[in-house]
Amino acid sequence: MPFEMILLLATIGLGAVLQVGIGIGFSIVAGPLMFLLIGTETAVPILLLLNVVVSTVATPGAMKRSDQRTVITAVLACVVGIGLGILIYPQLTEAMVLAIAGGLLVFGALSTFLPVTPAGKRAFLPISCLSGLATVWAATPGPLMALGLILADHPVSVVRKLVQPIALIAYSLAFLLHAAVSWDRITDETHLPAFLAVTVFGSLIGRWIGPTLPRAVISSSIRGISLLAGLILLYRALTIS
Repeated sequence: MPFEMILLLATIGLGAVLQVGIGIGFSIVAGPLMFLLIGTETAVPILLLLNVVVSTVATPGAMKRSDQRTVITAVLACVVGIGLGILIYPQLTEAMVLAIAGGLLVFGALSTFLPVTPAGKRAFLPISCLSGLATVWAATPGPLMALGLILADHPVSVVRKLVQPIALIAYSLAFLLHAAVSWDRITDETHLPAFLAVTVFGSLIGRWIGPTLPRAVISSSIRGISLLAGLILLYRALTIS
């Protein structure tokens, strides 16, 4: 197996550990190298598929009733965002899509350093909708979902858990939409079984270490990864424009 593919498998495993352990990180860690090695058109649906696997492993078995309401609200807003994303996408260039998604991530990461206010809590619904846009466009909704939950004043230990069922539904819907037009690209990828195996293995490790991580580590990691993801998308937008 080529060294580049071994490196990609390692990043997929690390991304799965982060996604389950802190709530986000899979697409940000695994995405750039996957885009480079197998191409954007193939990488996006495969990233969505692998994210479905990660979120399935990470989704908690039981939630409080208040948490269930939060998840349902976020999912509905995210689905609306996915629908809007599908309608808007043909009107935008790839550079515009990446720039918008990157700008939203950078703004969201920086906004979490502001004091929690009623306006911040009300921002949860539109941010969830925007995460749906990011799901379809760049396969990176996780940071926006987590940032929206933080702005709504949810403890980071809860954010780590709540983002998983939201992502599971959003990724599944987006994957089905992509698969309807690019199923051959997904099944023709010869390394897909290895991608899936490493994803499951990393997800199980993340589920094991996640509860032991300090809250400060989770919070700082969410902000840092979100900011990094936004900057990477902005850089990609500038280099292809």
